[in-house]
Amino acid sequence: MRAPAGGRVLLLVALLLLAVLLPGALPAAAAGDGATADRVLVVGVPGLVWSDVDPQATPHLWALAEDAPIGAVSVRAARATSCLLDGWATLGAGNRARFPAPDESLPPVPLPTVPLPQEAPGDEEEPTGAGGPGEGGVIPEDQPPPVPPAAPSLSHCGLQERLAAVGLAEPQDAVAAVAGDEATARFGAEPAALGAAVGCATVVGRGPTLAVAAPGVALDRSDELPADPAAVGELLAGCPLTLVSLDALVDAGEPAPEGSDTGTEPLPRAAALAAIDAAVGRLVAAADAAPGETLLLLQGISEVNDGRAQLHVGIARGPGYAAPAWLTSASTGRAPFAQLIDVAPTALAALGLERPASMNGQPLRVAGDRPGLAEAVDTLEDAGTTAAVHYRSTGSFFWVLVVLTAAVVGLGLLTAAGRRRGPARPAAERVRAAVRVLALGVAAVPAASYLAGLLPWERAGGEGGGLARLALAGAVLASALAVLAVAALGPWRTRRLGPPGAVLGITLVTLVGDVLTGSHLEMGALLGYDAIVAGRFTGFGNLTFGLLAVSALLVTTAVATAVGRRAPERGRRAVVAGTVLLAAALTVLVVGTPALGRDFGGVLAVLPGFLLLAMLLTGTRVTLIRLAGALALAVVAVGALAVLDWRRPAEERSHLGRFVEQVLTGEAWTVVSRKGQAAIDILLGSPLAWMLPVALVAAVWLVRPPGLLPAPLRGPGALRRRADLLPPADLAALRAGLLAVALSLAVGAAANDSGVAVPATAAALLVPLLVWLAARPRPAGAEEAVVADGTPASAAAGGPDRVTVVTRGSTVWNT
Repeated sequence: MRAPAGGRVLLLVALLLLAVLLPGALPAAAAGDGATADRVLVVGVPGLVWSDVDPQATPHLWALAEDAPIGAVSVRAARATSCLLDGWATLGAGNRARFPAPDESLPPVPLPTVPLPQEAPGDEEEPTGAGGPGEGGVIPEDQPPPVPPAAPSLSHCGLQERLAAVGLAEPQDAVAAVAGDEATARFGAEPAALGAAVGCATVVGRGPTLAVAAPGVALDRSDELPADPAAVGELLAGCPLTLVSLDALVDAGEPAPEGSDTGTEPLPRAAALAAIDAAVGRLVAAADAAPGETLLLLQGISEVNDGRAQLHVGIARGPGYAAPAWLTSASTGRAPFAQLIDVAPTALAALGLERPASMNGQPLRVAGDRPGLAEAVDTLEDAGTTAAVHYRSTGSFFWVLVVLTAAVVGLGLLTAAGRRRGPARPAAERVRAAVRVLALGVAAVPAASYLAGLLPWERAGGEGGGLARLALAGAVLASALAVLAVAALGPWRTRRLGPPGAVLGITLVTLVGDVLTGSHLEMGALLGYDAIVAGRFTGFGNLTFGLLAVSALLVTTAVATAVGRRAPERGRRAVVAGTVLLAAALTVLVVGTPALGRDFGGVLAVLPGFLLLAMLLTGTRVTLIRLAGALALAVVAVGALAVLDWRRPAEERSHLGRFVEQVLTGEAWTVVSRKGQAAIDILLGSPLAWMLPVALVAAVWLVRPPGLLPAPLRGPGALRRRADLLPPADLAALRAGLLAVALSLAVGAAANDSGVAVPATAAALLVPLLVWLAARPRPAGAEEAVVADGTPASAAAGGPDRVTVVTRGSTVWNT
């Protein structure tokens, strides 16, 4: 006896998912060799970036990096721009945290007109050195702690730097304030978890106390790094953990409301770097002279003054980090990138201590050989430029997408309103032809934003990346013109859906090809992600998923329809279903596998869309129970991927496996609530949210069902009432594809922390293509003949070589 069609479909889906998921169960390679150290020395340098490291200007830093693993570090804390105290709080928590101070987005805060505690009245001399005035950053004991020079206002990080210089006399109170901060709690961070795990710490400087001053921790505190090498060595002889803050770059500039690239001035910065380099030399010498093994971790900690967000220096030297290589971690999954939250887990692993569940960071790892230091520094500088330009350009690019899409919809409406039946006027036809070219070009922009990464635009440089931003804009424009030329001039240009199909195909091939080759285009793409925000370092971003859902589902619709037309009548439905389900399995593989797309919400969203598409194209009746079954199958697929990832070693897990661990440890709600808040913030504050009204206008104009709206919009949308656009079977297939896309985007918006940005990004690709179709010239004598329900009067199914998408006994539109 043959199984029912529905049973065969579910069996095929189960087998395909099994084939997809089994490879993830294979054992992963060990993350490291388990090397341990007798002590860990963490050196934090606020404001230090790779362009500062130079063999002449900073010889000790250069020598340290030459024979050690190095990387670009994201210092992202629980605020947009990480300031001094935010950085140390984040380092100690192994998770994103922040010091409760005014955010950089608030108006400037006036400076007090009277001296703060311990501040000498009238002392306006600017301090120099690694931690204050004097050679090597040494300050006489009878001199009060240095403070940043007074300025008309404090903005960005200036207030925190002032607090670090003159306050924090009670470090446990400061740690409690960090713990009570709403943003810190949203990440589930436990401030000073590093100190609590070790139990004893030596601290040089005020800021590092935030990383270790948990109740019961024995602290040995010094305000400044001694100039005597012997005294520096004594610092390492006490506790197994030593944290040193070299803050000279804090004093190399003044906070200003207008902001700057580095937050410093050139001449004071050079002097500060020289002092920092000398201090690093003393620390390295002391670590080498100390008995046993010392792991030295030198990290950029934060931005300084009014400096904009950047990537910072990361160097590791000691057991397990003894050869030139790139640094990475499981929290990034990509060399040469690491995060500040990885420092505490690395220190604990080196000391043989267990990592607390509240730490989201992962131990630093070595990832293969790197080139010579000069070339490696150039690579890291390019990575920093790419990240900084992306970070500063996405908002403007989102507005460009919204404006371009709105212009296409507006022009399309104008040309449609001006259309007259009868002989076409040449001028009107030229306008419609121009609108179609514009629509096709706008639809090419999303793919072009990734293809621009094939050009080395980041090497243009410029002050603050200004020239690089112009070069990126030029690369996106050139790529968009190239995609437009391929779509409009290729051999498919004479087919009804040839040009938009080409744009969809190029978009799909670009996104899938990129993730299969390491997501090099996604990193830094204007619709991708950057290492400064540190939300993702590899795989598919949420915005990319929106584009992938549109292109994959619509290309699958076209392929399945074409394959079905060539299949024998008797097995046509099975062929169409098999084609769709095979595409579904491949898409789930690409989207969900930790080594590829690693997109938790993407699998949850894309699989129901493919299952709905299979039902619509095969004429299977769509019911609420079947839709619920499709969603349940997606949940099972996501759960299987997550559990398989969780079974790997902790240091190898992606965010899927870490989420399973958070469920088991009770930390999952902090993740869910944080993502929910992020989705609300995007809805209320992102430029992409303005794409939704544009898409709604386009939907009402083009695809509204008949009778849904009151007069004068009671009739069907433009794509429904024009019988000359596509044969009825093709229109039905297009409708099936659009419904599947709508379901996937709706689930994607609900399942991802990007929220409405997912369908908004998809609209930047889909809406212009629908306008291109609606603006097609009307053949001579063609009429908008529709019946009462909006079905074209000429809704014949076509010749025998066409597949008409129907439910048994229904019309083509009644599926």
